Amino acid sequence: RKGGGGHYDFFRNRLMFAISDVQGRVVGFSGRVLPDPETGEVDKQTGKYVNSPESPIYKKSDTVFGLFQARQTIRQRELAVVVEGNFDVVSLHARGIHHVVAPLGTAFTEAQARAIRRFTPRATLLFDGDVAGREAVGKSRGVCAAAGLDTRVAAMPSGMDPDDFVRERGPEALERV
Repeated sequence: RKGGGGHYDFFRNRLMFAISDVQGRVVGFSGRVLPDPETGEVDKQTGKYVNSPESPIYKKSDTVFGLFQARQTIRQRELAVVVEGNFDVVSLHARGIHHVVAPLGTAFTEAQARAIRRFTPRATLLFDGDVAGREAVGKSRGVCAAAGLDTRVAAMPSGMDPDDFVRERGPEALERV
């Protein structure tokens, strides 16, 4: 805490993810909110994800979640699938879809697109099937074009995200999308 005694748990009540740079060095952490253990409710006041503060080794707008783990498969397939959140990346990787990455924050940046471009000339945007996901696709297409990525868009059914979809319909169905 800045004032008074004791400590404040910045990542309290969150599922934690290590954020690695492209060389595999942990540069920060990201925490996804969990339901309150006593009430079962999710605090709507806080963001879904909270990331480590920026530092000399971690800049959110330059870092791509999962790129270190996905880079070899992205090179082999000559394709990166960009999803919105860390949980989507982890869920798809766990189900054998290993060329998936996500931006760290609300907007996909040109620096993140350039980081992906180091490994492939092509990307597919696979954002959530909601209004925010469709708006993010519109903004991200220009970002990808500016970074030299040949970009396609895969549409999720309304109200679904890639994690929901792969859990319900399986990896083969997601690959077809």
